[in-house]
Amino acid sequence: MTGATPIDGRCLCGAVRFQITPPLGPITHCHCRSCRLSRGVAFVTWTSVPPERFAYLAGEADVTWFRSSATVRWGSCRICSSPMFYVADAPGHPEAPQVGHVYVSAGALTGDFAERPAAHVSYEEHVAWAELHDDLPRYLGKTQDLLA
Repeated sequence: MTGATPIDGRCLCGAVRFQITPPLGPITHCHCRSCRLSRGVAFVTWTSVPPERFAYLAGEADVTWFRSSATVRWGSCRICSSPMFYVADAPGHPEAPQVGHVYVSAGALTGDFAERPAAHVSYEEHVAWAELHDDLPRYLGKTQDLLA
């Protein structure tokens, strides 16, 4: 571990509790269709950590996994249905998430952290009804290709 203060997270009912230990991966707002549909929202804010900086505190057996493709699976609480994670467990996803990293929805984090979102990703898939008033860069897919 890094010596950094762990950040707690959980599902809505509290059956699944976990910690992630900084440093965190980039915090981004993802506008892709999969993220939107997985949560019923305009975008999802994500960060990630390698598996050695992720730990269940309770309820690992209460996490149910949905495989959306041969390379990505999504984790949620089997009791309250709160979606919390996704993991790329094989290479080959077109947007190349880091294989093995645990991507954690920032909304599932209950602890404080200093990092702030760095960008909007997959912005070409954003919904027209959500107006954004920030100065964060807006990228095509998960690339560093800026959209005009």
